[in-house]
Amino acid sequence: MDFFTECNKCGKCKQLCPSYQIFLNESFSPRGRIMLIKTLEKQKEIISGEPLKQRIFSCLLCGTCESLCPLDVNVSTLIYKTRAKMKKNLSLYLFKYFSFYPGVFFSILQNLSRSKLFLNYEKFSFLNKFSTLNIKPKQTGGLQVYSKLKPIGRIAIFSGCSTNYLLPSITNSLIYILNWLNYEVIVPKQHCCGAPLLSAGFKKETAKLAQKNIEIYKSFNIDGVIAPCPTCSHFIEDVYKEIIGEGISLLKLSDLFDKSQRNLNEFIKNSLEHKIFFHVSCHSSNYTKDADKIMELLQKFGISDIQKKTGCCGFGGLFSFLFEKQSMDILQKKVLEYEKADMIVSSCPNCIIQFKIAMRDKKILHYTEVIHKILLEGEKNGRKFFKF
Repeated sequence: MDFFTECNKCGKCKQLCPSYQIFLNESFSPRGRIMLIKTLEKQKEIISGEPLKQRIFSCLLCGTCESLCPLDVNVSTLIYKTRAKMKKNLSLYLFKYFSFYPGVFFSILQNLSRSKLFLNYEKFSFLNKFSTLNIKPKQTGGLQVYSKLKPIGRIAIFSGCSTNYLLPSITNSLIYILNWLNYEVIVPKQHCCGAPLLSAGFKKETAKLAQKNIEIYKSFNIDGVIAPCPTCSHFIEDVYKEIIGEGISLLKLSDLFDKSQRNLNEFIKNSLEHKIFFHVSCHSSNYTKDADKIMELLQKFGISDIQKKTGCCGFGGLFSFLFEKQSMDILQKKVLEYEKADMIVSSCPNCIIQFKIAMRDKKILHYTEVIHKILLEGEKNGRKFFKF
């Protein structure tokens, strides 16, 4: 696709663009970025300079502009290509290291975050994210297998870095649920999906990670793969195809429940007395498009008072590190919007991390953790009402 001729400059992409809404500058909008890159391509300029970098790297790669575009212009692909020409920056090479050694990277960042030496400097303020989480990064070992006596199938989990190192309870909940559905579960030792790497401009290195992950999951005799993170899901299933021509096909947990012979009514009789907001992440809304199915699944478990909420949380991966202030500004809007919620549920680990930073008094859970809690308590005591 010729991005420059396909875009008709209608401006619909600006309506919900989180970076445009926070910067309020045309050059920080999808349309503005396309025109800026077009000018550079025509003039054959060397892509450099801090103002230009700010505009290209402030894109959250959320996909909202693509979902609004009447001509389906793939803005994220153009941003990826442009960033590949601009990656001569130390901080971006740190993200390259992160993608290959995420466990070491998370541990270093969290140790730095607890040191007062760095937090006085504005450029290191993003480290506060890791000090407030109060979670010790943990790297899983090699292949883990969770067996059932008579399994109906075998499913592998692609955990993703945020889940694997910062929110391991999500993977634990998913394992429990899959076992409850009578599946044997395997959790292979895996690599980062590559999203941080590609967003920093390292396409060749991302392709290497993609190939490694595909080979890992091909090596097992499995019925399918599930990923509890919409960013990882979109990346390993769709973006891998764009980069190396092959992806990892994924199953959806809601579909497994639809196929299951197990009766949920034996566990659920009364609905939970919580006002719950279901936060739909950008990648869930614009790429995996699974929010409605997840909400239907939660309702089957007795959660009737649940409201669907959309809009960027401000995380945006690389964005939250390079534009920490703007990331927090976007987050603050969601804090105000979610003030009346008793519980916030999401399918995105990164959104959950972002919310945990700002809303410590709220119960913030991944939807698999909610289902896990209900099943666990129901099996343990036969209770029909659950407190979170």
